[in-house]
Amino acid sequence: MIKLWKKERWLLVPCPDYDVAAMEAWLEQQAQKGLFLSAENGFFLGFACFEVGNPKRVRYRLDAIPKEKVFADFPENKAAAIQLAQEMGWEFVTERREFLIYRCDDEMLPELNTDPAVQALSLRRVQSTLSNRVFMSFYYLFIYPVLLLSFRLPALLLSVITLGTLRLLALLLIALVQTLGAVCDWRRLRKLRNHLQAGGRIEHTQENPGWTKRSVAEKIANPILTAVWIVLLLSFVVKTGNPARSTQADLSASPLPAASSFLTLPQEDADERDELTLLARRDILVQDNIYTLEERAGSFRYDAEYYDMRAPWLAKWLADDFARYDARGIFSSRTYRITSLDLPALDADTAYCYFLQDTRRGHYWGHRVIVQKGCKVISADIWWTYDSDFPAETFARALLTAISE
Repeated sequence: MIKLWKKERWLLVPCPDYDVAAMEAWLEQQAQKGLFLSAENGFFLGFACFEVGNPKRVRYRLDAIPKEKVFADFPENKAAAIQLAQEMGWEFVTERREFLIYRCDDEMLPELNTDPAVQALSLRRVQSTLSNRVFMSFYYLFIYPVLLLSFRLPALLLSVITLGTLRLLALLLIALVQTLGAVCDWRRLRKLRNHLQAGGRIEHTQENPGWTKRSVAEKIANPILTAVWIVLLLSFVVKTGNPARSTQADLSASPLPAASSFLTLPQEDADERDELTLLARRDILVQDNIYTLEERAGSFRYDAEYYDMRAPWLAKWLADDFARYDARGIFSSRTYRITSLDLPALDADTAYCYFLQDTRRGHYWGHRVIVQKGCKVISADIWWTYDSDFPAETFARALLTAISE
């Protein structure tokens, strides 16, 4: 049995998705070079798959996908449109966005669409879909962040660093490019619809200076945007931190103090001491590693984070963000009873100290301390279940000593 292997070639699509005339002209150019759009693979991530054959003149046409019936299990309207086109002699190839792509190598065969008014009407649904896409892009790029920061997320800088500054910039770049692209696509479709409604026809010419100029920008922008997407997805999949179960001696590489440096645990908790967990990660707004320390010993819990920001005003902003997030976020009044403590003798640029009681667990207390001096910030909290006077000032001074060294 002889198996025939088809030669295929992948090319970057240089035309905007909704530029009908440019896409048709580009596909026809490839056919004259012996490259024919693959019905099996079609388009993928901004690339088009072509089967290699003998060069010939082929007409390609993009037709808007008909509106489907509501609750239909099978897309009858689309299937009927494809069948009608095939009866007219046009071969269905594949789909792209809201368009069905057909081709025909018979130059004498009538056009797929002969009535500009009907063609304009079919593009109305495509333009409506694009309008929704433009609105949603503007909403998530401009309106949603403002609402989120105003009502639910008061800690802007803390949120940026938690997500990752480079990740956020990449997301903003992608959102901005896609929003601008959607606006440009919508304008192209509106211009085409107006042209068709006025009785004009789509110019099926391969000599299109406007398209060739745009294709240069598309060839540059599309690979960059695709690469940014891939890197961004990998950054979420691959863990960037370096978590490790650590011993007491391993903390020498971290500026965070161990709990034993300012607190003596009861014997029952000391006997159940778990290993420490130390995590280090980086961000462009931070000079050194961001260190996160977790220590567990029976009912005792100690968590601390260390930041060495690139400027004192950033450190001040971050410390205030921690306090705002505590007040309106994790330590909300519904779950915790919060009491502010004064530390007047503490030599810090910014200091916050709270006594916390978990209202769901009456005998579970904690202290929360945030200190900032210069470019350095430490945010830490300690929880326990036993009755004793906790040295809050000693706790705060231990943290301040760590960022003063």
